[in-house]
Amino acid sequence: FAQFFLDGGISNGRSVLPDGWLKEATAPRLIGGKQVDYGYMWWSCPDSDGTFTDGAFTARGIFGQYIYINPAQRVVIVTLSQRSKPRFAEGIVDNDFFNSVAATLR
Repeated sequence: FAQFFLDGGISNGRSVLPDGWLKEATAPRLIGGKQVDYGYMWWSCPDSDGTFTDGAFTARGIFGQYIYINPAQRVVIVTLSQRSKPRFAEGIVDNDFFNSVAATLR
């Protein structure tokens, strides 16, 4: 599933997503003058410097389950956590962890 999205929605050599869908679903957007980092069940992830140049995005479960996809670095990370509460139970900020792994793999 993650590989399919890392590869841009290509299956058996052909695109199976509507043109522009993946970019629209995974990039920050302005709604009512406010930046929203969410679309079509995907969250866009800032790089370690706060920009979005890598185009990384995640699918997130309420108790720490993630599919992290970084197209620029060709990195996929899947975490199957079971946290005691939905928020603020992580040892480190999830995006910091994902950015550190992607940077280490460069």
